[in-house]
Amino acid sequence: MPEGTATFEVRAPVDRVWAFVSDMRKIGGCVPGVQSVEILDETRARWNLKVKIGPLSQDIEVLTETLEQVPLKHGKFRGQAENMDITGTIDLTPDGKSTKITYTMAVQAKGPLARIMDNFMRTRLKAQTEEFATNLKKSIEG
Repeated sequence: MPEGTATFEVRAPVDRVWAFVSDMRKIGGCVPGVQSVEILDETRARWNLKVKIGPLSQDIEVLTETLEQVPLKHGKFRGQAENMDITGTIDLTPDGKSTKITYTMAVQAKGPLARIMDNFMRTRLKAQTEEFATNLKKSIEG
């Protein structure tokens, strides 16, 4: 299962970072390719993504769910789409006026194209997690 991790620092106190990353609409807006976020209830949201695979692009609907939250420290989520399952974690470590964030995402492809998708995701996941980190840092730091 392809996995990507990004560790980075945000110039903001941990409470402000937590308020941002625990908001499904805000965090969804930082995910590469997300076109819209629809909140379904306290723990679930629907993200509509546009994913480019080479010259092709595909619209994907991902149902996301917050599985675990330890305020100011840790969050775990799951996303399910027709052809993939996504799991991820966000861990926060306060460091004075900054917060260290470790974000991990793993993708498990499903269906007849699973092997091709896994190989594609292996090559793209590092760039995807780094783009997410950049978007999150910009959004919080302003």
